[in-house]
Amino acid sequence: MTKPKKSSIESEMESTTQQQSLTKPYFSPEILEHMKRCEAREWIRRYKAKVKEQGSMQARGWWEGVIGDIEKRRGKKAATELLYWMAKEK
Repeated sequence: MTKPKKSSIESEMESTTQQQSLTKPYFSPEILEHMKRCEAREWIRRYKAKVKEQGSMQARGWWEGVIGDIEKRRGKKAATELLYWMAKEK
């Protein structure tokens, strides 16, 4: 038995969907904003936990290292944007 072939419309729809998911992973600006706010809240939580564990001076040093790593991996713009969202969430 041979496997039935997909119609050209199904193939075209499938390839279009795959392209959209690769080029635009976030479906709306609202979702992207929500994700950024969640990340900011998570870093705030981690920073506060670090302050409780090690004190404010060590937490500050740790945080400067984290921001430096984010700048290296994602760029200065992403680090600045994270700081913006963190300030907005406080």
